[in-house]
Amino acid sequence: MDLLKQAADSFIKLKEIEYRIILSAGRKRPLEIIELNFCDSDFFHILGLQYLKDIDLPKAKTKLFTEINKGSLSEEYIAKSQFFDNLQLGYSIKQRIEMAINIEQYMDSDDFNVAIYKIQHENRTKIRADYIITCKGIPSVEEYYIFIRKRKEEEKYSIVSCFPKAAVAYWGGKRYVMLKEKIQNNTVSTLFRHPGY
Repeated sequence: MDLLKQAADSFIKLKEIEYRIILSAGRKRPLEIIELNFCDSDFFHILGLQYLKDIDLPKAKTKLFTEINKGSLSEEYIAKSQFFDNLQLGYSIKQRIEMAINIEQYMDSDDFNVAIYKIQHENRTKIRADYIITCKGIPSVEEYYIFIRKRKEEEKYSIVSCFPKAAVAYWGGKRYVMLKEKIQNNTVSTLFRHPGY
């Protein structure tokens, strides 16, 4: 099956899910709350399609999601880009799309850590994020990065980038996950609760 279509199908399911993560920076520090949701406009950056600069893609991010769902935009077309399966970034866009298919699995993972993200000039990164999540899928031993940022228009957070951990390391100020909940169809599932919470 077409990778883009698989990612879009997975994302449709994600749009019905919200994650609530409560973090601690240590004793006597206020708890931090992340409420993460998913919108059509997030899909473009999750897949890293902005790096496919040598092919034409719809300018409107929501239109791009629609075009994939209609079958008008396919893996076969974006594979024509020289950046699609190129490891120039330390990972390929193809790998990002494969990861996007399994974002729910990574977010649900027991191997899940969160840090306050700091802009790291030595990496020459352009990623603007508030937090960085490191996690592993099941049964994969490979680590992945998920960068999240608060939306401008609301208090919710969104994923702004995600990719496999490669040669370049990213880091930030340590946070302790006190509670991780998944909200779907008005049902709250506790994925993790710290014994001290």
